[in-house]
Amino acid sequence: MSQISWPSHESSFLSAVQSFFANPTDDNNDDNLQTTIRNYASRLLPTLISIRRLLHRHPELMYQERITGQILQRILQDMGITDISIGWAKNIHSKFYNQSDDDEEYDGGGYGLVIDIGSGEGPCVLLRADMDALPIVEETPLPPDVTASVQFRSHHHGKMHACGHDAHMTMLLGAVYMIHSLKQDEKLGYAFPGTVRIIFQPAEEGGAGAKRMSEEGVLTRHPAPSYAFAMHVWPTLKSGEIGFRSGPMLGAADSFTLEIEGVGGHAAFPHLVVDPIVAASSIVLNAQTLVSRNLNPLESGVVSITQFDAGDGAHNVIPAKAVLRGTIRSLSDEGLTMLREGLINIATNAAAAQGCSLKSYTFSRDHYPVTMNDDKLYPFAAKVASMVAIGGEVTKVDPTMGAEDFAFLAQGVPAAFFFLGQGGQGEENCVGACKSGAARVPTNLGLHHPEFNLDETILPRGVELFVNLALRALHDLKNSK
Repeated sequence: MSQISWPSHESSFLSAVQSFFANPTDDNNDDNLQTTIRNYASRLLPTLISIRRLLHRHPELMYQERITGQILQRILQDMGITDISIGWAKNIHSKFYNQSDDDEEYDGGGYGLVIDIGSGEGPCVLLRADMDALPIVEETPLPPDVTASVQFRSHHHGKMHACGHDAHMTMLLGAVYMIHSLKQDEKLGYAFPGTVRIIFQPAEEGGAGAKRMSEEGVLTRHPAPSYAFAMHVWPTLKSGEIGFRSGPMLGAADSFTLEIEGVGGHAAFPHLVVDPIVAASSIVLNAQTLVSRNLNPLESGVVSITQFDAGDGAHNVIPAKAVLRGTIRSLSDEGLTMLREGLINIATNAAAAQGCSLKSYTFSRDHYPVTMNDDKLYPFAAKVASMVAIGGEVTKVDPTMGAEDFAFLAQGVPAAFFFLGQGGQGEENCVGACKSGAARVPTNLGLHHPEFNLDETILPRGVELFVNLALRALHDLKNSK
């Protein structure tokens, strides 16, 4: 990996930050800081595109992010950052979560990184980006330029950054570059009070990496953060919009596996067998009543059966068992518990009604709680997001049943989670990304889609949001004390 080329540091940024903290009531200093951050972040775009494509070429699944961690460390070290805490998010439940398919001996994960920038004392704010990719074969249309094609696509068949985590890491690296540039000298230290904690977190895609890092002490090590911030690229919002709300932002989620046992035999003699396929089909249909007849009509919930496995390929054999897999989701932890208990009840009784039995059921080792945006933090976070968003205002969004393990961090510290719009390039539309070296392919396809693509022009805006949140939160925390 060649060294990443960053633009030179801007002395105007250091001056703007110094003035902002020296004269906190001066509106001119506030406006100057906002403008300076935007201009500085915009200059980073070519570098950010290079980093994002590098990370995109090397997707790794949860708890397998070894190369990704090495790339991040190398980029951070090239910035002059040497105090990097490694070994975070160990896979302590390897029986439940993926192990490496590349190494004969799996080392248990632990590829997360933590960096503290600043005085090492409070106040402290936390910025987080996730690292892992998905087990998806990438089908993103190639850009017409052959060189760009080589840079653009995943180099690992069956693995893809289809959820924008490569962008999240890139934007946080850009923020690190800017914030680290505020170091004045060894004696004076940084031009801001307190500490910005940076975490690169593995295993968001179902592995509860944020929970592992929380258990390992990322929220309690000195100085303990007062606030935590994160964002996710969002294809259904226009590029540059920032979606935000107070309260529940993303749903609580759990996954399940149900094994239904019957008696197999020849398909020509159904009266001599106990058909688990019929029983499992009954469970699929009846499970839908959990939301329509068990959940309060004023609440929301999802029950989705996503896999139905039965038989070994023979067309004339009724199998002895069937397996159902799926997900349940709610906008409250209580609602998720109700759905879980209701699903077991329906599966048990529906199987019994067909003469079968529910042999076993399992739920995920770490179900994700609701991602809550702190009500008291909301006014501050919404104001900062409005400064950064295109049009100068936040886009109010409804909660979504997508789930995020940032929720585990939000359980331990007041937090805010944002949607960063990136749906700027539709089938007939190519925005500024085309003029900046970004790929001329649609960016409005959904997360986890095999043709998912990023509007790379939003990368500086994500950097801008991270930097503003960090500096302005430290400013408010310092003055509140």
